[in-house]
Amino acid sequence: MKATHKKDASTASSTRVPTSGSAGRTISFLAEKIKYRHLFLLTGIWVLLVLYPNPLNLARSIHRTIAPPVEPAKVAHLLAEAPSEPEALERFVLETFPYQYDWVTYGMPWYFPTLDQALANKTGDCKTRFIVLASLFEALEIPYQQSFSLSHFWVHYEGKEENSWEMEQNAFLVREDDGAMRVQVPREERRQVYENFRDGFWRAMPGHRKALLVTGPLLFMAAGLLLALMRQSEKTQKHPLTVDAS
Repeated sequence: MKATHKKDASTASSTRVPTSGSAGRTISFLAEKIKYRHLFLLTGIWVLLVLYPNPLNLARSIHRTIAPPVEPAKVAHLLAEAPSEPEALERFVLETFPYQYDWVTYGMPWYFPTLDQALANKTGDCKTRFIVLASLFEALEIPYQQSFSLSHFWVHYEGKEENSWEMEQNAFLVREDDGAMRVQVPREERRQVYENFRDGFWRAMPGHRKALLVTGPLLFMAAGLLLALMRQSEKTQKHPLTVDAS
């Protein structure tokens, strides 16, 4: 004859999370209502807000990539000292606007400034130089095309010598002088893309932002593990393990 006995209470209780009183009801409610997808969503929001405290700046940067704010009238004050020959004009912009990562200039990993912001800061990365040079080219009525790769924005003009950063094959988007756009598969070296991302995104990131970026996902991961334990505890309490004895 078979007899069924509940598993020793001390063994079962060792795997349970205490759930007594109002605290227990709260834990049970959270275990039931919170889904893992909510934790993934919160992780994504955390990362976004660490990188972009104002997410609109990311949206604005994407929009300005599609429609760069080239304004030739606003660079008129530079024309008095700027050369009119394309290659010399490019050197002038590179020297006048020293290179600086967006983390340092704007407190964000990637930001496409307006021309006013570029002129006011007088420093920036390739996007700053791009928008100033494009505006000067239009002010001087020099034909050019806008080129965008995964790691670099630049102005191409007739007679420009290509380098590893500024090659037509690198671009994923090219806008001709007449406004026509061409989208293509970029063939930029992956090592170059990686090194640019490493230096501009991670190495240039302020230390406290790195800490926040790493800590948030770890906390949500811990919350996911705790949630799994809470649910297992609920199942154990509702359906205690049994053993058969003969």
